[in-house]
Amino acid sequence: MSKKTKSEKSNLEALLVFQMKAEGLPEFEREYQFHPDRKWRFDFYREGWGIEINGGGWNQGGHNRNPIVMGRDYEKYNAAQEMGIRVLLYTGEQIKDLTALAQLERIFK
Repeated sequence: MSKKTKSEKSNLEALLVFQMKAEGLPEFEREYQFHPDRKWRFDFYREGWGIEINGGGWNQGGHNRNPIVMGRDYEKYNAAQEMGIRVLLYTGEQIKDLTALAQLERIFK
C-alpha cells in the first residue's frame, strides 16, 4: 500500500470516528488483532463486529482487482466469519456519503 493510500485510509478512519462520535455511537477498538495465529487486524472492532475500510481500491484510474490481494482479503474475512465475527466492509465513498454511518446507527444505536 502506498503512503498516499495509507494517508487516505487514515483520513477516512478519522472521518468515520468523528461521524460516530457526533451521532453518539459507542467507541470501537482500533486496529484490533482478532486471530490468535495470524497478524490480521480490523480497522474497528466491537462486540463481535469487525469493520474494514477499503480506501485504496482505485489505482491509476482503474479499480484494483488484483486476485492475489483479493484472495488474502477473502481468507481474512472468511476466517473472521468462521470465528463468529460479523464483518462490515466500507469504501471511502460510503464513509463520505454517510452510508456507512447510517448502517452503523441501525446496528449500534
